[in-house]
Amino acid sequence: MNEFEKLITESVQIEHYYKNQKIKGKIIRIEGDKAFVDIGQKVEAVVKKDEIEGYNVGDEIECIFTGKKNKDGYFILSRKNFILKDKIERIRKAFEKKERVKATITETLEKGYIVDIDGLKGFIPFSLAGLKKDKELPEGYTFEVYIVKFEEGKNRLNIIVSRKDILLEDRKKEKEKNLSLLKEGQKVTGKVEKIDQKVAVISLDGIVYGILPKSELSWDKYKTFEDVLKVGDKIEVIVKEIKEGKPIFSLKMLEENPWNKFDKNVSDVVYATVKEINKFGIVVNVDSLEGFIHNNEIDYINPIKVKKNYKVGSKVEAKIIKLDREKRKLKLSIKQTKENPIDKFLKEHPVGSIIEAKVKNVKQKVAFIDLWSIEGIIKLEDVTNNKIKSISSLLNEGKVYKFKVLSVEKGKIILGMKQILEENWDSFTSKYKVGDILTVKVKKLINKGAFVDITENLEGFIPLSEISVEKINIPSDKLHLNEEVEAKIINIDKDRKKITLSIKQLILDEEKRKKKLEEEPKKKLLEKLTTEESRKGPDSESLGTLGDVLRKKLEKRES
Repeated sequence: MNEFEKLITESVQIEHYYKNQKIKGKIIRIEGDKAFVDIGQKVEAVVKKDEIEGYNVGDEIECIFTGKKNKDGYFILSRKNFILKDKIERIRKAFEKKERVKATITETLEKGYIVDIDGLKGFIPFSLAGLKKDKELPEGYTFEVYIVKFEEGKNRLNIIVSRKDILLEDRKKEKEKNLSLLKEGQKVTGKVEKIDQKVAVISLDGIVYGILPKSELSWDKYKTFEDVLKVGDKIEVIVKEIKEGKPIFSLKMLEENPWNKFDKNVSDVVYATVKEINKFGIVVNVDSLEGFIHNNEIDYINPIKVKKNYKVGSKVEAKIIKLDREKRKLKLSIKQTKENPIDKFLKEHPVGSIIEAKVKNVKQKVAFIDLWSIEGIIKLEDVTNNKIKSISSLLNEGKVYKFKVLSVEKGKIILGMKQILEENWDSFTSKYKVGDILTVKVKKLINKGAFVDITENLEGFIPLSEISVEKINIPSDKLHLNEEVEAKIINIDKDRKKITLSIKQLILDEEKRKKKLEEEPKKKLLEKLTTEESRKGPDSESLGTLGDVLRKKLEKRES
């Protein structure tokens, strides 16, 4: 370009732009401390590099045309008036796009810090300054923040920033990174941060937080966190699983599983220690394993009563009745270490045998019988075939009776009395009949007569009218309790199984017998005389009447 063309170009350019005019251009390159800007019409200008902070080659910028040139002949542009505007715009974009910016503490106030953000003033409350509220930050400290509030007024800016959100985000990323490195079954070292009744909080490098449930503390269910840990302890744990981004740790996985080394089996008898007593039974410890004894397995007869004899710490002998190592379940029985008293009783007194036992308690339709270590019962229908309203009319508490063993029902020996009566009845009726004489014992007197014991388990009845030949008003006029008397069977009622006896008939029979004995000699004498008279002939002297004959005979004897 010759001198003339250069002058023409400069004049055109000068005519196109004027001093202090706002113009736009594109950054085409950056060299040293300046940037070259295409301002149109194939004209390049320069601007200081520090005035285009935040811009890159290719970006369009707004400048002031100064009209001046540098020593190289390039027009000089200035962005001093646009720097503040650009800074505000960058802050706005960072707010809108939630981008990180750097902030430096310049002053500490009562409720937070004043910070410098690329030459602009902002505020960070203490609550957003960090993760720990009591940690103070020094002036001059620079860190990244998010702009959480951006308000632009006419003459002021209101900028609130948060460092806490940055820290949380960074911690989350770090946590995700660390979590991705954790594997189930991995052994790690953690710090005990917090302990409550159910879990302990464990941290890994203060970034990843997980829990140690009480169930994973020890194979011994009764160990507590206080027995093993305290806040601040550094411990080795096993990563049991990772659930919803949170690791679950285990201490007991560091120990040998006691279920695997337990060498006992079903039917083995072991010694156990009572750990807990609840409404369902007894929880015991067997070689560091937890076992359970249900109420029904405590005692054959009265488990609830026997259960009260046990206390936490008591030693018991028990038999293993169920063992599931996989499900870690152990069930035991105390009662099965002993012979069932019902079985023992039946060995000694089989069904059908007769026993003597004391009546413990009498209800209306059932009575409870003391069978030593066990209890028997007799029901109303097994006492008698007679219609009675209550067993108490036949059985008295504290008195010993004979019973027949009938069966076993719900852990009780079922007894009977009428069955003995029926057997005795059959035996009696095969030996005795109406008219036979018995020796009986008076057992009970009532207005209508007396009940008597024929045998130990068979009774009879003597009506009032059959007690005496003479008329009496009540049985005690002639009879006394426990008195033994002879009586005659006058009726056997097979349907009602009742035997009626009579003392009166026996007395009358005796009187007849005596009278018969008295008349017997006279009868024989008469027969003899009659025989003699018949031997005499018709010519012999007549004897006259029988009375005459007897009188003569008697006179002859007396002479």
